[in-house]
Amino acid sequence: MSGQPRGDIAYITAAANSSNPSARVGGITVLHRCLWLAARGGATRAIVTFEGELPTVPGLVAERQLGAPIPAGAWIFSADEVAGIALHSAADHRRAEWQLLRSLPKTFQGPIDALVNHHVSLRITRLIANSPLTPNHVTVVALLVGFFAAGLLLATRSNPAAWLWPVAGLALFFQSVLDSCDGELARLRYQFSKLGQWLDNIADDLVDGSAMAALGVAAGGMWETLGLLAAGGRVFSQLALYAQVKQRGGDFYDFRWWFERSAATMDEVYDKASPLTHLRSLGRRDVYVFAWAVLVAVTPWWPIAIKLAAGYGVAISLGYVVLTVLHLALSRRAASSNG
Repeated sequence: MSGQPRGDIAYITAAANSSNPSARVGGITVLHRCLWLAARGGATRAIVTFEGELPTVPGLVAERQLGAPIPAGAWIFSADEVAGIALHSAADHRRAEWQLLRSLPKTFQGPIDALVNHHVSLRITRLIANSPLTPNHVTVVALLVGFFAAGLLLATRSNPAAWLWPVAGLALFFQSVLDSCDGELARLRYQFSKLGQWLDNIADDLVDGSAMAALGVAAGGMWETLGLLAAGGRVFSQLALYAQVKQRGGDFYDFRWWFERSAATMDEVYDKASPLTHLRSLGRRDVYVFAWAVLVAVTPWWPIAIKLAAGYGVAISLGYVVLTVLHLALSRRAASSNG
């Protein structure tokens, strides 16, 4: 896609008799991607200058005008290229798809997502990009994998088989990877929705609570009680968070803790130059689930590892409970002062 100054009209062209506009690259056709990019860039109208089916994109009216001249100030797209790569062969299609995939990770992703998970998740996302699976389907699969991991941990109480631990650790890691895949697939195919965002967050919280309880039970002794309390604390903090998000319009990305500027972008919240960002990484999901996975996997050879994993879960839950209580108290005080 080649751009000129962005306006409210997109002009989409292709070479005569080109098959590229209808080719699927990254789960949707090249023409469909052009239309989405135009709409997200602010265009409200698109002129398509070649034959073929016109996909529907919310907020954008697409019309076919064969041989139409370029309107003044129109944003020009070529349906013969994707991600800056001209599509002349099947190899070009593959290169363009990988270029799209490499652009999917969020700029504010956590350290394990950046260093480990995305190397696996992008390949899975590529495999399912052209399948009927939706991001919500992937979220549900990730939820089931998380419950499977928790079930394996619970099974270790009655079954001493050493193989249960590394399999449970692998399942936890795979769940974290799938947790990246649903978002990647949504960004790749422009399948965003509030339902998907809520489903993703609720599924993650259900897995986290189940894992905290299961880690405590697997560690045994006092950790069983602490793990169950951690799971309960996780439920409390997340229900309070859901209420706050709902008050702010239902978008999780709009939520800010009391110590964050309400207008701060996610990149500012997770500013890589800030020491606070590195400290907060310990509480980011990609980090603690990866730590759980590793500690669980090595437990047969290092028995204290399961207690460390359970302790990490308790610490995460306690941290969120403290943050939540402070946030609710300070938010109420601020509301009373403004009133």
